[in-house]
Amino acid sequence: MRKFFLILIFLFFTQGFALSQNQINFIYINGSNTNDEKSKEWFYSGVEKFHKIFIKKICDDCEVLLKITKDNKLKLNNTPDYLYWGDLSKDEIETLNKEIDILKKISPRVAQFTRRFIAMCFHDAIWISKYPNMMPVLDMLNEKVKEANKSEDKVVLLGYSAGTFVTYQYFLTKMPVIKTQDMIGALDIKGKNISDDLFENKNTCLDALFRSDILAYNLVGGLLLNPDKQVLQNSIRKLDIYTKTYCAPQNTVIGVVNYASPIPLFYSDISDKKYKVNQVMTLSLKYIIENDIFYLTVNYADDPLGIPTSKNLNFAQTNDIFLTKAQPNGGFYYEKSDVASPRPFFAAHTSYWATARKFSNTIIKAYKEGYKFFYETN
Repeated sequence: MRKFFLILIFLFFTQGFALSQNQINFIYINGSNTNDEKSKEWFYSGVEKFHKIFIKKICDDCEVLLKITKDNKLKLNNTPDYLYWGDLSKDEIETLNKEIDILKKISPRVAQFTRRFIAMCFHDAIWISKYPNMMPVLDMLNEKVKEANKSEDKVVLLGYSAGTFVTYQYFLTKMPVIKTQDMIGALDIKGKNISDDLFENKNTCLDALFRSDILAYNLVGGLLLNPDKQVLQNSIRKLDIYTKTYCAPQNTVIGVVNYASPIPLFYSDISDKKYKVNQVMTLSLKYIIENDIFYLTVNYADDPLGIPTSKNLNFAQTNDIFLTKAQPNGGFYYEKSDVASPRPFFAAHTSYWATARKFSNTIIKAYKEGYKFFYETN
């Protein structure tokens, strides 16, 4: 009898441990043309069906499972989470459709179809790429990430189509990739005769620097330091507060999967060296490498809107572009766009969830290929 009770106590504690085990949440971000209830339901139901298969595929691959779960210290959340922003652009797309309909009676059908198709494909992508529209969406995403952090859970972001703009800008503006001391040197803040005791802040993000009025963009893509010394002093003194409010918590986002991504089409200016934000891009890559984050882009080869970003670089090649060398810590980035969709090319862009097994296998393969390429390729 005593042995029986000991076994029960053991099972109780082990079960309690399993229930309290921290988990990995998967947040799916919608793309363009999901403004009405029908398309919203298509997004939610497609993701729900896909996620079950995706989790199973991860669990079936021991190598990927152990890396993502940090040697089984974390469990995978079987229920997907969603960041839906289609309703925010709903009014604008309805107004656009009404404007297109003005020419319905006098315009050739082919021209009318082309107008509506272009509006359907590109309106939301253009809308979300503008900072005034993007920032509320990033704040919504950051609240989800901060909630996960409170529970000591981790997060993987999955951006579809124009939803990849959200993950991209999240790393650019919300991740705490900026070391305050480095920022001080780059902007020559000490040259403004500001007290040295203000410079003990933690890592911060671009959004915190904008919201605190320390920095602003100019019209030619540069970053301007606030010329008002008093405002600058007060803002730097409160920078940790701004960082906590507007930046992502460290060590919570552990991965990104972008798919059906047209990022190079809409953000090609970022590769222009005259844009200072280019430097923050470099810091984001360094942050990914040093914080054990995977950043994957997976497109079907025949997806007309899945545009390759660039050729893949390994760790040594990536480290060559950094002013301060990165320390390898398991993080990597990789693109895989060489697998054909099972659907015809004109349906490839919307086929990712419908071809859940193939797409899941492609993500798994991209993860394994990417890690090996990044750290083992000379």
